[in-house]
Amino acid sequence: MKHVIDAIELLSSAHITGEAVAEQLRAAGNCEVEVTRLERDGAATEFLSIVIPGLDETAPQLGIVGRLGGIGARPAVTGLVSDSDGAVVAIAAAFKLMAMARQGDVMPGTVRIRTHICPRAGTRPHHPVPMMRSPFPMREMMSHEVDPRMDAILSVDTTRGNRLVNKRGVALTPVARQGYLLRIPETMLDVMGWVSGELPVTLPLTTQDITPYENGLWHVNSLMQPAIVTGAPVVGVALTAQTTVPGCATGVTNAVDADVAMRFCIEIAKLYGQGAMSFVDETEWAALQSRYGSMAHLQTVGRESAGEA
Repeated sequence: MKHVIDAIELLSSAHITGEAVAEQLRAAGNCEVEVTRLERDGAATEFLSIVIPGLDETAPQLGIVGRLGGIGARPAVTGLVSDSDGAVVAIAAAFKLMAMARQGDVMPGTVRIRTHICPRAGTRPHHPVPMMRSPFPMREMMSHEVDPRMDAILSVDTTRGNRLVNKRGVALTPVARQGYLLRIPETMLDVMGWVSGELPVTLPLTTQDITPYENGLWHVNSLMQPAIVTGAPVVGVALTAQTTVPGCATGVTNAVDADVAMRFCIEIAKLYGQGAMSFVDETEWAALQSRYGSMAHLQTVGRESAGEA
């Protein structure tokens, strides 16, 4: 919980920058941090790449993507917005992993964490409540947020603006991989039950939720967008609420739920790095490919009425 609160306090500043976050991370322990600033047409954000080395360089490497439009909507809105959860959880996880390493508990495999710091993002209309607007096109964002060395990905995002999960807490999505939606691993359900102390909750997805934003179709949010640029399996870790909450609302960041999401990510990192669990049953995956072929076209914008997009 301490690391979640520290991350919330850090990101709540109107003056926060990616480099300021990076300085705090470097001071916290053994990590590699890179900051990449993207600025164009009045929009700007700073991407953070955080690498926490594990004991075994050959072990599977888990990716944690803190997905969001922005941590703030200044000057229109004052303060940390609901949409900031992805960045809060990702940065808190980095702090926690380094604290564990300082105390002698190093992850078996390397953990790669990506997110971005945008205190002045815009908003966009969305039913049932407005959402934060990404500062740049989604595929461009994903080119910075997804590391090709991530063997599997947990994508963490605020998902309080939906009517499918009417419960406060953390929900898991099915596994998305190359256009397919696959079953959630039993181990993940176990871990979520253990860290939350409650029965696991799942967020239903439709096919269009795992397609690119650029196709103009409705998406529950950007939680699953990492799946459009990678062949690795992606599971969404969604922070939810009983009511529908706009992404630009302030005063709604819930440290308890963020802590559950952070601890879930860390427990999965332990098991995945040990080789004690996988995101996908490779036998079933091969059978799906053999029987039904590739669905990778769902990672593209697809066909328009006038032909190929």
